Amino acid sequence: MQVLILGSGAQGAVMAQRLARSDAIDQVICADVSAERARAAMRFAKSRKATAMRLDAGDGRALSRVVATVDMAVNAAHPRFNLILSQACARLGVGYQDLAADYSSIGAQLRLSKAFVRSGRVGLMQCGGSPGVTNVLAREGVEALDRVDAIRVRLTSRQMATRPVSLWSVGVALDDMAERPVVFQDGKIVRVPPFSGEETFDFPEPFGPQRVVQHMHEEPLTFGRFLGKGLRYVDLKMGGHHVDQMKVAMDLGLFRTRRVKVDGASVVPRDLLVALSPPPATPADVIRLLRQGVLEDAVGCHVVQVEGTRAGRALIVRYTALGPTLREVQAWMPGATNMSYKVGVSAAILIEMAARGEIAPTGMYPPECLSEASRAVFLERLAASHMSVRREEIPPD
Repeated sequence: MQVLILGSGAQGAVMAQRLARSDAIDQVICADVSAERARAAMRFAKSRKATAMRLDAGDGRALSRVVATVDMAVNAAHPRFNLILSQACARLGVGYQDLAADYSSIGAQLRLSKAFVRSGRVGLMQCGGSPGVTNVLAREGVEALDRVDAIRVRLTSRQMATRPVSLWSVGVALDDMAERPVVFQDGKIVRVPPFSGEETFDFPEPFGPQRVVQHMHEEPLTFGRFLGKGLRYVDLKMGGHHVDQMKVAMDLGLFRTRRVKVDGASVVPRDLLVALSPPPATPADVIRLLRQGVLEDAVGCHVVQVEGTRAGRALIVRYTALGPTLREVQAWMPGATNMSYKVGVSAAILIEMAARGEIAPTGMYPPECLSEASRAVFLERLAASHMSVRREEIPPD
């Protein structure tokens, strides 16, 4: 299988290395609007299977020409390119994957499903850690119950560093933080204020009880569409160091997109915040910052809690995905972060499965729609890649 990875940032580089090591993959094309970033991802892959090219995803003709030469194309760049890339894949009979949603185009992407079915291909939407792994776990929990009342996704993270270090795109993080979160409630999508719904959630060690708040994410938008059994409520709340920092920035007015006057100059607060924030750390940056002691470690945790009944008795099925830590990741993929590893490897596993004919059904959909057999293979390969999941059944209080 020939795979095009559009976007050569942290996640794209991890995907390139993982796929280039796979005997199911013949070629990996690292493509980016920056030729240097593409070459850096190619070097990170450490394989002759990997090549690099400059490609502007906004140039529809150039994008289609390249897509026509591969078997599967992945958007590891900004989600705003999801629709143009998935449309090209649907038209050309090429497999598709993205890592996160452009919320405004989810419906348009899903309407491409019949084209993927006709070509016998799969289009996989939202295939990182969250969304991605969380979607598969939610479906597993739904299947374990007779009736489902609610699904609650809880995320947190911790980064230990002596100065601010960005392990993710600040611009993308700001977009998510600024948008009004959605909650699925009684068959409808309801908007709630950013940073609302504060609660304390008991995460496993090393976190313990953590403050979490409503956060804009994909899971409430798709679970209500695809997961049944009476499901009435879905939300996602997030906590951690970056959430607290962003809340302060919003309260100070730094999320604003209207210009303000500062000593006669006109500035956009949001643009200023992005400009002053450190750029996402490259693999070389991660290695250097760890060696210098600036970046000490980082870890994240995803919890998916499915609430309902089985055999007439109330039951909570909870899945916890903890780690690996940033330092642990260095043992098997130096330069990757805990976040880029979780997202990139999870997505790459699904591409390997597609190459081996292990993905069902065909069509365009998010991971909660994978068949039971495909979910089992995915979770097995995830555990083999240092990302195990703990499952608990908890009677409600």
